[in-house]
Amino acid sequence: MSYPAKNYANLDFPLNVFAYCLCVQENKVDYLHYGLFAENESIHDAKSAQQRATDFLLAKLPKPCRILEVGVGLGTTASQLAKLGYKITGISPDAKQIAIAKNNVTEPVKLKCTTLEEFTAPTNSFDAILLQESAQYLNVLSLFNKAHDLLTPNGVVLITDEIALRRDATDIPSGLPLLDYTIAQAQRCGFNLTEQIDLSKQAAPSVDYLLWVIDKYRTNLLNDLNLTPEMLDGLQNSLQQYQQKYRDGRYGYIFLQFTKIKAPRWRVTLVTEQDSVAVRNLFDEVFDPETMTPEFWTWKYGDGRGISTAAWRDGKMIGHFGGIKKEIRYFGQPKFTVQLADVMVSTQERAILTKRSALFLIETTFLENNIGYGANTWIGYGFPNDAHLKLAKRLGLLGVHDAIGRKIVELGWSTITGKPCLSTRIRHLQPAKLKENKLIISKLWQQMQTSLQHRIVGIRSWEYIQYRYLLHPHHKYELLLITRRFTGQVLGVAVICRQTDICHIRDFIGNPKYVPEIVRQVRRMAGNWGMQQVKVWITDNFTHVFPKSEIEVKDMAYIPHNTWSKFLPPETEEGHWWLMSGDTDFL
Repeated sequence: MSYPAKNYANLDFPLNVFAYCLCVQENKVDYLHYGLFAENESIHDAKSAQQRATDFLLAKLPKPCRILEVGVGLGTTASQLAKLGYKITGISPDAKQIAIAKNNVTEPVKLKCTTLEEFTAPTNSFDAILLQESAQYLNVLSLFNKAHDLLTPNGVVLITDEIALRRDATDIPSGLPLLDYTIAQAQRCGFNLTEQIDLSKQAAPSVDYLLWVIDKYRTNLLNDLNLTPEMLDGLQNSLQQYQQKYRDGRYGYIFLQFTKIKAPRWRVTLVTEQDSVAVRNLFDEVFDPETMTPEFWTWKYGDGRGISTAAWRDGKMIGHFGGIKKEIRYFGQPKFTVQLADVMVSTQERAILTKRSALFLIETTFLENNIGYGANTWIGYGFPNDAHLKLAKRLGLLGVHDAIGRKIVELGWSTITGKPCLSTRIRHLQPAKLKENKLIISKLWQQMQTSLQHRIVGIRSWEYIQYRYLLHPHHKYELLLITRRFTGQVLGVAVICRQTDICHIRDFIGNPKYVPEIVRQVRRMAGNWGMQQVKVWITDNFTHVFPKSEIEVKDMAYIPHNTWSKFLPPETEEGHWWLMSGDTDFL
């Protein structure tokens, strides 16, 4: 049996599934959004529920005016608005949806295939911006900063969408945005929340409808859309999770109206590679001139590693809160962490250090987007100076516990000289022997993560070691391999950096039980080079694995925990971090 629904087969998955099912069941598909079901209404009447959702939104619009519809869908809403006298521009980054919309719309509607971020129009071009189930795919800062540019004074942003009402440890990164954070960040971009309506009860049956109709037409979907059973199983499983989250009150369906007010003193944005010059200029002003070279910025933040926020005034970056995304093993499980870095505010803006300050705005925004349940990374760490730590604590952003494992200490030993050890030997890994080095590091990293499977440790794979040390644009590091003299057993690799008469052990790869032998060999090697001391940074919960004789111990820094965003309790981390100076970005 052939259906006209096949016309929607080229839409991206799973939109093609939704459109196909709606077309077959309802004989026509006008919308790709959820419906609003009346109380006790059958879930089988999706067509009426979808029209009710659109009617609800149209009733919230101001009198006929200029509207930008973000996420034009199949063009039905834009067509209705045009008939009512509105001047409509509809955009979507999906060329397939735009093609269908152009075929469906006969009224004078401007349709463009573009993202909101790339869309261009003069300031004050629109009186309202409409987002029906498209806001969840946009970064909140990008959405509202752009809206502030495009809207007239007192212009409105109207949103109906799914949203997270609360989060927990089961939420994955890049899931639905959180309602509280959306409202807060919209306000930071120059908007007031003027209306909020919870439509969850009316919208939740849409998920029930989709599960029912997918199951009903499963065979047709597999044949007509060339899908695999695994694809449909995955989609149904995802919808079942959504269904449960609606029941638990974790997901909701909300109408939000925001009204534009005057532009804020500072514009808060995400930092992109296009902003690298501005970051370097601010770094030169606040810290050491010419230290943040283009090569160093790329090494630190390039290739997607950077997840930073910034504050701007009059086109100049005046505040920066940096973050470097890193992979870790969290009690044996792969997760992501973010290292906090390059927290800086222009000297011209430091007079304000309160909850109205640029620093507060960029730090809260950073924490909301990047650390905690459902955020970019699971947990974060950093090495803030005393001044920033005290300020962050006072503002309620970061906290410090005196528990074991929340402090970095420096261990130091005098070097030793003498003949080679009888039981072990030490040698440099030659940079040119890539294949051999990769095998050695990979084996040692496997041993290390096995031995630390009940701890938290950053990955030490060969690819990471290459990037972090061998490709560093400014610092020179050496990789020292320690093995058993007679059996050739590989015990570990120490990453060292020589500075005048001090040999710093920046990193270690291997089973920590061999650390004493590694330190002894490095002390002997450094002594034969004429150096005076060997030093290492380590979290204080792991000082016991290092040799205790002739040791000097010095406190270096506290490792704060996030106290602002929805986060893991700090007790889950305490006593478990393995951090060394190589886990910084500045040593």
